[in-house]
Amino acid sequence: MSPYSRLERAVMDALAHDLRSEIPDLAGQFVQSRPSQRRNSGFGLFTEMIVDRARPAPSSGPTGDLGTVHAMVGSLADPIAFKARVRHGVLLGLLGDSYGQDTRAIDFATVAFGQVFTVDASGRSIPFEPSRPTPASPLRTLHRHEDTPRPVTVQPTAKTVGAVQRVREADTPAPQPRTQPPQPAEPVASDQMTLLIGLWALTGVTALLLVFVFQLPFAFGVFFAIIAGRAVKDPKVLARVRKIVDGWAASPNAKD
Repeated sequence: MSPYSRLERAVMDALAHDLRSEIPDLAGQFVQSRPSQRRNSGFGLFTEMIVDRARPAPSSGPTGDLGTVHAMVGSLADPIAFKARVRHGVLLGLLGDSYGQDTRAIDFATVAFGQVFTVDASGRSIPFEPSRPTPASPLRTLHRHEDTPRPVTVQPTAKTVGAVQRVREADTPAPQPRTQPPQPAEPVASDQMTLLIGLWALTGVTALLLVFVFQLPFAFGVFFAIIAGRAVKDPKVLARVRKIVDGWAASPNAKD
């Protein structure tokens, strides 16, 4: 199995920053993991990740597909949403959702990408800038002296704090309007491959009912299964069915 691609590394770095409060050691898990199976679902991607078993597992943590990271990938008009799939705080994989855009022709291992960003609670896009720690320099040790006086900590008074605050407000430039990247639609929770397999199974059951219950010719049942199986692979059909399934799952009657 090949190592992680540039896209996988970039979005996982952003997810580790985005989820640092919920999963503090997500970055460490990713570093000590390896990719297993990769899948292009036609509407995004999924990379299964196996964390080194020698690494101590978190004692607790969230479960689900988490994160608000997005990236512009290839020539797609809208960004792809990326989430980390975790179980009790343990990294399981990387999920990408293209919001219905066809990704079958995209090679995610080599595709160009840009504009990695997160989305805050108010829906604003925040560009992700990976931090670059400054390496330790031996010159600092050479310039360190035992007789160097230690800094004295002075408790600021209310008057001092107010003066500093007024200076900061005076030096702070007025906020400039920022061009917002296209806001994606609400992420879709259904997994494309699971949905496609379910539709194929439903097609097969329907074909059997036509033959054995309605006494139609066996050749007609086979013909129906072939035509329906090809139809459900259409991205537009899958997108409509997925919206229907997610809408039903989100309805109050479905939850009851």
